[in-house]
Amino acid sequence: MSALTSVLIRRGTELISARLQYREQPQTHGLPGFLTVVFTVVAFGLAIFWVDYTCTHVIATLAAVEDSHPTSYIRLEGEDSNDTFNGNNTAKPITSGLRSAINYLRARGGIWSCFRGFRMYLAFTGLDFGAGLLISAIGPIQIAYPIRSLFGGFVTSMLLVTWQMAWIHLVIADKSPRRSFRRMLGLQHWPRIAPAAALYNFLTCVTLSAATASWTAMSLVSSGFKGRLGLLATSIISAVFFLLLSIPARAIFTRVAASMLPEEDEQIVPFDRHFNGKAKPEIVGGSGKLSIRDAWATFEWAARIRYVKIILKAFAIEFALAVVGILLVVGELALLNPSRATPRQS
Repeated sequence: MSALTSVLIRRGTELISARLQYREQPQTHGLPGFLTVVFTVVAFGLAIFWVDYTCTHVIATLAAVEDSHPTSYIRLEGEDSNDTFNGNNTAKPITSGLRSAINYLRARGGIWSCFRGFRMYLAFTGLDFGAGLLISAIGPIQIAYPIRSLFGGFVTSMLLVTWQMAWIHLVIADKSPRRSFRRMLGLQHWPRIAPAAALYNFLTCVTLSAATASWTAMSLVSSGFKGRLGLLATSIISAVFFLLLSIPARAIFTRVAASMLPEEDEQIVPFDRHFNGKAKPEIVGGSGKLSIRDAWATFEWAARIRYVKIILKAFAIEFALAVVGILLVVGELALLNPSRATPRQS
């Protein structure tokens, strides 16, 4: 992954150098130059969004539930056998790597399969964002804004928890004759998923609110090089703190939601729907779902490592794309203003 990052950054610097060699040419000025900047921003924004949704959301969700030692594997056309089997000649998990997971999804549903459940995702994230702003705006004025924001985000996320669970079911299960919103479980299932959702949403809201508050405070009281260094350190610490808390909580929530997958829905990756007997169906006297403790206890170390690797690899790619995109935009803006980019000759 470091090699990929270095390649992306090196390619970006090469493009910038090549363009700066022609900064005196008039065709880069005016409207064409402005459109070039807009195109670069849109192109890299879409690329980062694709990586975020496909890898950080879809593939990571599959990795959170997939068995580490699957008994079957679908061989993809043109796939190297070294990618399919490990040294012991046993099948690798589908989510053992980003490439294998993407190839598997495309083999099942074509190029758009990487956007599984996208309409449901847009629906509950849009409602979450809008309702969260509304609740935080009309909340008690006496409390500070970060606390109101935390309260609004948590309440909204809890209200939409069945929507988020439906998105997980759309991602991990095969297509169904029922429409996406028809596959959403009723409100009677809300108390069953609420504990895991409360853990995940609370930790997420707390870390994000703490990061926002600390970043805002640092930006107000700091200036100069030390101020920028402090902001950078605060951002890094907040990101690490967020990952350490939110990643395990998200895996727990995903596994609890997966244990509530309806029997008529067929999963697209191999996993034990009863999680070693911890999620017994209600018809045989069980709860029909995992508890928070069992969701983490049944999450094997190999699966945890694979899950974390998927998320970290996706973040590394997004960071590399962001760096290259920023470098390109800076170079293109320098082309639009050559008098500022080049010092005057005396």
